[in-house]
Amino acid sequence: MKIADVSRKTGLSTYTIRYYEKQGLVKTPNKDASGHRAFSEKEVELLNWVACLKKSGMSLNKIKTYVAAFDADDNPLATDILEQHLLNLKNQQEDIHHYIDVTSEKIKRLKGLT
Repeated sequence: MKIADVSRKTGLSTYTIRYYEKQGLVKTPNKDASGHRAFSEKEVELLNWVACLKKSGMSLNKIKTYVAAFDADDNPLATDILEQHLLNLKNQQEDIHHYIDVTSEKIKRLKGLT
């Protein structure tokens, strides 16, 4: 799959995909006969996962550490990284629920409903 197709499939720009390659978050894929990057489904899946981790707030350095651990079959380290990230996400979720409640109450007061 060419980079433009990967971009459409993942929602990542071609610039971002190349940047992730340069940063070592994903390996540079093999090239096809015409010299274009030829991404496998596994590489596309990894790009989607990297994008998910990034969008959910994981730093690029932490993602790089996770990917390296995953590639090295260091499941304990990869698991630790994901468990910490999940804990952070759950804490953020609690905070967001609180902010929603506080904002909803403020709106009610402003409308004179309380």
